[in-house]
Amino acid sequence: MARFTRMLGTLLSAGVPLISSLNVARRSIGNQVLVDAVSESIDRVKEGKPLGKSLAENRSLFPGAIVEMISVAEESGKLDIELMRIATVTEGDLDRQLKSAVALAEPLMLFLIAALIGTIFIGMVYPIFSLQDHIK
Repeated sequence: MARFTRMLGTLLSAGVPLISSLNVARRSIGNQVLVDAVSESIDRVKEGKPLGKSLAENRSLFPGAIVEMISVAEESGKLDIELMRIATVTEGDLDRQLKSAVALAEPLMLFLIAALIGTIFIGMVYPIFSLQDHIK
């Protein structure tokens, strides 16, 4: 989403027409499901529908707040600026979510490593103690 909105905003601010910008931005997306949704939106925009309403057809991929921001920006004529702001906000949200996931994974990894080292330690020490039983 961030890559798509940043690319689209950059192209629109450079003066590239909306349909051409959507086609170029679509090719920059790495997610095939999102590419298909944008392709459908391009067809709707070619029919004359606004970009916000054409993206609103796929609410699962484009959240309502983003669609509303795009619709308002499209009506006000500041679509390129708003798309860049959406990209920045989306990237910030993604960074926050990744940091949270890493913070949650660290204790789990620490526990797994401690369990592995404990298993190895017990595997090394147990034969020593069992050897004493055989000597008596």
